[in-house]
Amino acid sequence: MIQFDWQDKIKDFVFKSWLENGGEGVKIAVLDTGVDLGHMALKHLDKAGRKFNVALANFNPAAPSPNSNDDVTDLHKKKGHGTQCVSVLSSAAEGANDLWGLAPKAEIFILKVNTTNNKFFLVKDFLKGLEAAVKLGVDVVVASLSYLPGDLAQEGVAPSEVDRIFKLVADAGVLLFTALPNKDDANPWTGLAASSWPSLRPESANVGAISKVIFDARRAEIDAEPNIHFVVGNSVSAFCKIKNEYVQEAVSSSYGTYLVAGVAALYLASIKKREKENYKPRPQADVLVGMSQKFSQLKNAANWDDNRPVLYKTSAIASGKTDEDIT
Repeated sequence: MIQFDWQDKIKDFVFKSWLENGGEGVKIAVLDTGVDLGHMALKHLDKAGRKFNVALANFNPAAPSPNSNDDVTDLHKKKGHGTQCVSVLSSAAEGANDLWGLAPKAEIFILKVNTTNNKFFLVKDFLKGLEAAVKLGVDVVVASLSYLPGDLAQEGVAPSEVDRIFKLVADAGVLLFTALPNKDDANPWTGLAASSWPSLRPESANVGAISKVIFDARRAEIDAEPNIHFVVGNSVSAFCKIKNEYVQEAVSSSYGTYLVAGVAALYLASIKKREKENYKPRPQADVLVGMSQKFSQLKNAANWDDNRPVLYKTSAIASGKTDEDIT
């Protein structure tokens, strides 16, 4: 059986006290294909009030029911996209099936966005999920999805509606982490975020996954992109799989986005623990700097490790400040 500890994999990129808090007191909304809640490592996430199928015809994102108990079954192909991704955050050791998430004490809200029309997600359903997440009072939204900008017009989504929902995100101080498209070794990264939605939105913190070849050949190119915030080395790692199974494969941008969002949750938990009732959300730029204090700077990094998903920060987060001495 798999023995895999995500906290151990990232221990060099966060402070010890962050790992010890486990993300306690932080709410994370995952917008994905659902989760296999029958999996022994994920069954603890099966809680009323934290399960929403946003694609249901009667779902109201402006007033999601606090007692919601929707069916969030993961029907994505054979592995389960949401099932695998959420295991990075919140899988729980169970007997010999030992897979441990990096933020096991965080409160996870599952917002299922249906797979339909041969796509992972529709833009309109993503927007409904994003609005619902804000209304639920979450601290972090993780959405491992990417659209072509033209998809909005194709679905008839009005730009004013998009702006309204993203203003809700900004005004609430919710941190949104989104995945960049996965790229093969030969593909350029120039303009990647600007040609992808919602990565082109200023409210999005964007995460990509890189191979050793990309790392060696395109480090300067990636670092120069203003909308690429983090990249994760694609080491082989372990994930939950639907039907109570496990799988080992390389870290993709999807898994990398959950990984980085989980680090943000650990950081916020440390601040909340210290400030208690005085806690207030920080500007996005400040959080991105604060959470990545121990990440490697991409342009100066030379520490590729095939055995762990090394976390790199780019020049896109050079702004911002860190006013917390949280070690």
